[in-house]
This record gives sequence, structure tokens and C-alpha cells, in this order.
Amino acid sequence: MVPPPPSSSSATAPASRILVAASPNSPGRSPFSSKDDLKSLLPASSSANRLRALQQQGPPPAPSSGSNAPHSSGNNDNADDSRGSFRSWKRFEGLEGWEKDLVDSHEVKRKANVAQLYFLNHYFESLRYLSDRRSRTNAFKERTGTQSLVAQLKAHDADTMSYVGRERVHLRKRRTKLRLASFHIITQVGQGGYGEVFLARKRDTGEVCALKRLRKRILVRMDEVRHVLTERDILTATRTPWLVRLLYAFQDAEHVFLAMEYVPGGDFRTLLNNSGVLREEHARFYASEMFVAVNELHILGYIHRDLKPENFLVDSTGHIKLTDFGLAAGTLNPGRIESLKGKLDAVKDTSLIYRTPHERSSLYKQMRAQNVAYADSIVGSPDYMAPEVLRGKDYDTSVDYWSLGCILFEFLCGYPPFTGGGDPEETWANLKNWEKVLQRPVYTKPQDLQFNLTDVAWDAVTRLIQRRGERMSTLTQVQTHAFFAPMQFTKLRELKAPFVPQLDGDADTGYFDDFDNPEDMKKYKEVQDKARNVESKLNDGSKEAARRANGGRGMWAGFTFGKNEAKKWGEDDDETKTGEDVFATMF
Repeated sequence: MVPPPPSSSSATAPASRILVAASPNSPGRSPFSSKDDLKSLLPASSSANRLRALQQQGPPPAPSSGSNAPHSSGNNDNADDSRGSFRSWKRFEGLEGWEKDLVDSHEVKRKANVAQLYFLNHYFESLRYLSDRRSRTNAFKERTGTQSLVAQLKAHDADTMSYVGRERVHLRKRRTKLRLASFHIITQVGQGGYGEVFLARKRDTGEVCALKRLRKRILVRMDEVRHVLTERDILTATRTPWLVRLLYAFQDAEHVFLAMEYVPGGDFRTLLNNSGVLREEHARFYASEMFVAVNELHILGYIHRDLKPENFLVDSTGHIKLTDFGLAAGTLNPGRIESLKGKLDAVKDTSLIYRTPHERSSLYKQMRAQNVAYADSIVGSPDYMAPEVLRGKDYDTSVDYWSLGCILFEFLCGYPPFTGGGDPEETWANLKNWEKVLQRPVYTKPQDLQFNLTDVAWDAVTRLIQRRGERMSTLTQVQTHAFFAPMQFTKLRELKAPFVPQLDGDADTGYFDDFDNPEDMKKYKEVQDKARNVESKLNDGSKEAARRANGGRGMWAGFTFGKNEAKKWGEDDDETKTGEDVFATMF
């Protein structure tokens, strides 16, 4: 059984009494030394009442200097020492400045939340296991209770042994730590600068997942640990179908692993590259879903800051899910801020190249045709970033609405609003002078008239790509805009999506790159070059390198996570699965 939490009475009982009550019993003796000890332990209801009364009264007053109260050399809750008394600890009094800063730091708060969730999950799982085991035992007794004849005793014994064996296996699985060997790797579906993503199937449950493997040493070297922990926390906290959900998180000596739900339709960049310009009603549908997904992230208290079409995945039903939360933290890396500001400062003397919307569209198509890696680069394109993020200034959730405005522009026009003519400096110059560069494309040829934006669509774009404080920055503002008025935002997932992936099964990878195909691998050249560059910096012979050699062991406290298994084993294993279950993206 799970031991209950200590009652309030035990917290104030003398140490000797606690030791006597907890010591092993002698044959025929009570665990308590006397009847007085037995009477001193309050019933549960009395303890609860006493605790409630103490909470209403507040903490006990500190003793005066002339008090004759007995003093214990071992412990005195009312003593005023440098570590803070019970009363001062409760009120954060008696702490030095650096101690207050430490207690109030983001890292300590995160570890406190992780510890709280760990123990809540531990006791929840333990109590649920006891309840489920009791239910299984009662069901077994009801099923075998009629086996009373002598001829049926052997069958009853065999059923009992089988039941006990299944319970034993189940109990052992609960004590088994998750590791890479717990998954069968099917194929690789992604590549990043710090690791890889694989399609995998969990061996004991058969569930399919996207398994992200990241190298600890590289993450420590590049100061990316906080970003990975943030992504883990967001994936753990989500309870919405709009955000990719975390199934498991575990680690070994060299890697950390994130096992996430597999979204088989690929990313939206692939869909956009294949579709080109979207019809206005389709652009409205996908943009609406993206706004809802980003709003769910904001509800959790995070800002994404690096939104682009690659961050949205298409599930088996054609609907959108937001992923890649690595930069969705409270502050950007100072080095990254300086890098962004430096690139903007570098183009301050660069003359602005005036290009018509038609020229921008043509150049963008040429770049995509000549350089397959251009539209798929994940090394940090500024095309969709808000100016205040690039300049390192204060920002809020509205920066994500700027990014979504740029994505909506690309939906309707076929190219990002500030893309350069193949020169990165031109893109930075366009962003620096965005108010001059942003133009509404107008087509006059009969075959192109269908691509002209309606007034209401252009108004939506310019209300999003706008100065801070003037741009739309809440989901309510978006919902009430005339362009989005036809959409029922509370029923988006009930609508049929314009595109529904054609899948052969829950492990179909047809909408992802083939990592055995040299043509597909060309787009990852920049990523692979970055990984090799990072690898060369790992062993620089410094003391910091020695600390990185073990992957910064203390940094990964509280990383491990296992999702709650809602399904019972045993009698429910033979339930038939519907097509919706097979192709669902939340396994």
C-alpha cells in the first residue's frame, strides 16, 4: 500500500515518540510505549481540524528574550537563526538578498514545479494501480467463483497461476526505466543541428511516436539546455489538440529523448511548396487554425517568437498542430540577441533595393527552384520575425501575430513579404525598412486576376504586419475581423480540411523526407555543416569542456516524464480499434 502523508500531529510530536511508533514490533507488543502515547496521537479528523485552526490563527509568535520556555538543543522551531525560522521562511523573511534572488529565480521555480508534479503523478499512479488491481482481482474472483467442483479445481488453480503471473509482469513493468531499447526505430524523419528525429514504435504498447534524440554535450556547449527544458515543459503541460503532445521523456548518459505524438501529414512548408498560392477560403481556414494553436501556447504563458510554416504540422485529418517550442521561453539567449542586432546594424548603410511584388514573387520561385534547401532551412531565417525581436527590444505575445501576418501574406501571395533576391543582406534591409517594402501585389493580366487580394484580406494582413501597439494581438481581435468572420473558431476541428493526407497506416512516412534519398538530403547540407562545426568546438581542452563531457548532469534534473496510461491491460486488450483510432495523431 502507499503510505499516507504524515498528519499534522506527527509533525509536532516529540522525536522519541515518533521513533517508538515507527520501530518494529516485538511479538505480542503494541507499537506504542504506553497508553499515554496512544492517546496523544489524534484521529485523522481531529488532525485535520487542528491543522485548519492553526492555519486560521497564523504561525505562532516568536518567543520574547525573557521567556522561560524550555529550550531544546536539538531543534527549536521558534529560534531565530541565519537560516530563517518557521515563521520567516513562510514569509520569505530572514533571507539574504542573494537567497531571495535564488528562490525567485526561473530555474528554482521550474524545479519546484517539476518536483511537485513528480510527486503528484507518483501518488496518483500508485493509488490508481491499487484501485485497478483491486478491480482486476474482484473480476477474477467473480469469473472463477463458480469453479467449486473437484473436477474444476485444477482449472481454477491454473487460472489463478495465470492471473498471478500477469500481475507479476505488470508490477515489474512499473519498475522498469524507459530507455532507447524500449522503442523499435522504424526510420528517420527529421534532422536538426543538435540531433535527429525518428519514427519509432514502443515495443510493449505498440504506439507510434516521433522520437527526438538530442546530444547533451552539444546542448550544453551551445547553451541550449534551457530551450530543451522549455520544450519539454510545454509538451508536458499541453492538454489541447492544437499543440503536439509529449508521450515520454527520458535520458541516458549521452542523450536526452523526447517521444512525441507522431503527426503523419508532414509540415505545412511542404504543403505550401506543393500548393503555391492558396485560395482565399483555404488561407482563411489554415490561418484561423494557426491563430487558435498559437493562442493555446499563449494561454500556457509562453511566446513562440520564431513562428514559420515549418512549425505547423498537418495531422491525419488535415488539421493543424503547433510544434518546435525550443525558443518559446521568457528571454532569448543574449548571444542570439546580439547576433540579430548585429545583422540589422550591418545593413544600416545598405541601400534599399526597390522591387515590385511581381519581381519578388519571380525571384522567390527562382530561388526555390535553384536551391532546394532555401525554403527548408531551419538555421534561423528572419523572414517571419517581428522587428522588436530582431532589435532586442521588449516584446509581448503580439510578436507571434506579426509572424502569423507574414505567413498569411505568403498564403495569399505565394512568397514571404520581406524576402530578398537571394542575398541575406537584402532580407535584413527589407526588415529594417519594412513599412516601405510591404506592398499589396496587383495583377492585371487576365490569367492572374484570380490572385489579386480582396480589400478585406489585405486589411487583415496590414492589421497584423503593423507597429507594436497598433497590430492585432489577441484572438478576439482576429475573430471579430471581417476577413475571419465566416469562421466558427470553436468548431474548426469539426470542419473538413481542404487537404487530408492519404495514409497507408499509422506509420506512414510519405509526407516526410526520405533520408536514404540523396536528392532529399541536399536540403540538409546547411544543417549538417552546422552540426560538424558544433562538434569541432566540443573538445577545446578547457575546464568548461570537462564539465560538458558528462553533459552537465545536474542540468537535466526533472527531465524524465511518462504519460498516464488511461487504458487498462488484460480484459481490455482485445478491444477492436476503429479507423479513427488507428489514424488518430494523439496515441
